[in-house]
Amino acid sequence: MVLTVFQMSVYKRKNSKFYYCEINIKGKTVIRSTKTTKKSLALRFESQLRETLYRQHVLGDRPIITLAEAILEYATSKSGSVNKQNLDSQIRTLNAQLSRVYSLQADLHGLNGGHLTRLVSLRRKDGVTEGTIRLMLTTLKGVVNWSKLAGYLQPENLVIPKLRVNNQRTRTLSNQEEVQLLERLKLNKNPDDYDLVVLLLDTAARLNEIQQLHWESVDLEAAELHLWRTKTNTASVLKLTERSLNILKRRYESSSQKKFVFPSKKGGLRRTTPKSIQNVYKELGLEGFCTHSIRHSTASKLVKSGMSLFAVSKLLGHSNISMSQRYSHLEQQAIANQAVEILNNN
Repeated sequence: MVLTVFQMSVYKRKNSKFYYCEINIKGKTVIRSTKTTKKSLALRFESQLRETLYRQHVLGDRPIITLAEAILEYATSKSGSVNKQNLDSQIRTLNAQLSRVYSLQADLHGLNGGHLTRLVSLRRKDGVTEGTIRLMLTTLKGVVNWSKLAGYLQPENLVIPKLRVNNQRTRTLSNQEEVQLLERLKLNKNPDDYDLVVLLLDTAARLNEIQQLHWESVDLEAAELHLWRTKTNTASVLKLTERSLNILKRRYESSSQKKFVFPSKKGGLRRTTPKSIQNVYKELGLEGFCTHSIRHSTASKLVKSGMSLFAVSKLLGHSNISMSQRYSHLEQQAIANQAVEILNNN
């Protein structure tokens, strides 16, 4: 008994100049454009496709997918189940950073642990936090898991690095270090460096929240910033200090475009800490310090000055107060100091 697995044909459609091929396999019809007007090339395309389908459906070989296709399909599968802005941000980051070590047009199964080890090293040199790197790797893990469930050929022995993130005690700036940092940044050719760090110090916002800030979210008359917290899917209104307000007024008046407050050189969205700022950290000997540490520095200063953990949590845009517990030892110290002052004066 002969089992007919395939039926093949090559033809042109009325509305297309290209040949199409149609292959029936195990009751399913696969139609593809050959993207050629030459029948000989179309027949070759059909033959290759037929062999691929035979290996997949009859011999059990797994289909192949590129990294770019896998990321796109994963994002599509998650659409509607997670916050769109968060997902879009994570996918943009993953695409931008992975392309530094592995072509997005290459097959997913060619990705290996060496690529990811180099990527982690590069991101650390960029000055981003371990938490940011871990989020990127978590997104990649989601892509790989999706491709596995979808039946695509998998990378062999791919080990995604597991990073331990210490959220308890964080490197912060002393008052003297803050002054030195700002004085040194004033000497940089690009005034964006000084302006960016001042905004971060005065708002305790995340770096990506300021770099994604649009002018339409800045109210110069009311001295307010309207931030969208992509990490927690919430909106915040922050009051501006006098120096930050003056900086923003100056930038608005001199800006040639009115979209991003801190645009990239090409006028688009910035994604990492400028190298010129990172170099200043190193020059001043700020060991263990990165741009995200500025946020912790401001939070620590506020807690030391008597602001409650609950209030600081709201200012930072934390989803709950437990995320601000790293500053609890500072609050206890501030409370103790207040108690001594009250008792000494009574």
